[in-house]
Amino acid sequence: MVGLRVAGRRELGQMTSFDLVLLLILANAVQNSINAGDNSLVGGLVSAVALLVINWGMGWAAYRWRWFERLVEGRPILIVSDGKLHVRALRRERLTLEELRSALRKQGIEGIHDCKRVVLESDGTLTAVRVGIKVHTLEELAHPDG
Repeated sequence: MVGLRVAGRRELGQMTSFDLVLLLILANAVQNSINAGDNSLVGGLVSAVALLVINWGMGWAAYRWRWFERLVEGRPILIVSDGKLHVRALRRERLTLEELRSALRKQGIEGIHDCKRVVLESDGTLTAVRVGIKVHTLEELAHPDG
């Protein structure tokens, strides 16, 4: 827990597929030292620290270089634009119309025609922007003090 806490808030806030794989490998690495297998406690701790450092490095690289972020985490996919459904994207992602409608209802949106844009994010969540909502840039939202 301490290692994950030190690794950063992003690690605790949202779990990506890479984070899930990391946790599985981390559990396997530490397991041998816990159940008195071939590895010692020090060996398990070294494995755990190495994996957390690699995960931190991957997170830093994804933050630093956009191309690396796309490589590791994938790209968001546009499902709906201006109230019109991108059927090929829906099929490619094996997302049914009912699943899409359910996700929109959970966000308080009545139907697809009420959406300016619906995006399937790289973490698997669907986010929708209603018609008539202005999306601001980072420069518009930034506080003047930095």
